[in-house]
Amino acid sequence: MIEHIKKSPEQKFGDQVQETKNKFNSSNYIIKSHELIQQGYKVYLLAQGTNVPYEGSRGHLDATNNVRELTDMFLKYGANSNIGINLADTGLAVLDIDKHSTNGFQSLIQSGHTLNLDNEVWEMTPRSGAHVFFKIPDGVKADELKHDLMSGVELLTDKVTVAPSVKLVNNIEYEYKHYGGAIGECSVMPDWLVKMASNVVTSGNRQKKRVPRYSIDQRINMMINGFDVGERNNQIMSFAGWLLSIRNIDPNLVYELVQKINSYSSVPLPDKEVNTIFRSAYNREVKRASMGGR
Repeated sequence: MIEHIKKSPEQKFGDQVQETKNKFNSSNYIIKSHELIQQGYKVYLLAQGTNVPYEGSRGHLDATNNVRELTDMFLKYGANSNIGINLADTGLAVLDIDKHSTNGFQSLIQSGHTLNLDNEVWEMTPRSGAHVFFKIPDGVKADELKHDLMSGVELLTDKVTVAPSVKLVNNIEYEYKHYGGAIGECSVMPDWLVKMASNVVTSGNRQKKRVPRYSIDQRINMMINGFDVGERNNQIMSFAGWLLSIRNIDPNLVYELVQKINSYSSVPLPDKEVNTIFRSAYNREVKRASMGGR
């Protein structure tokens, strides 16, 4: 009869280290993130199963193209962390088409525009929407492109979550799924999309009104559900500025409303940060009013 041979503590620890190393080396998230770095992108990590940065991290502002730095992040947060890429300075924009709250595909059809995804580099999002990658044409600046295009359709120029990330929907994991080749092989933005997203005034079409970053539907959603993680600063700035631009409105009333909406957020911003953003929005509107703007 073969007797069971007990392992020494050193052997057990060695087995645990090897098991961790094997799991780390086989992580699809780590493998894909290294591929993205090789393709020239900066990668950042998100909490597992979410689009939310880890507590204490800065999300896409921590994005790196240094493999060692990224490896340290995975060691700190976990080998199955969701991944995203920072779009700044990549020359790329992502058309984000929603399908669960409002049907962005239907909005595009109603506006007279369609996309043949078979010809594009894109990813299916966990709720059956789409992230379609495009190269920004020469002469078009990313910071001059509008964020909100129509109901259920946005243009991302700052950051995007990518496959093989997953998202928990009703306690079930759904993946981001990539189609159509490497991201760098994506098409150039079609003319109709450039025109739709452009804030630039063209001759014969003087655009005197400010172009809103968020639609009325999105602002109503903010009032009901609070500000979105990853968009809180932008949404507070835009929402406060929108109300402050109304003639004779009491800024104190606007501030109280912004604070109330922030309290509805899944992750509210600290009061000090809300104060800073509101003050910036207020000063901007005062400056615009003094220059005769609306």
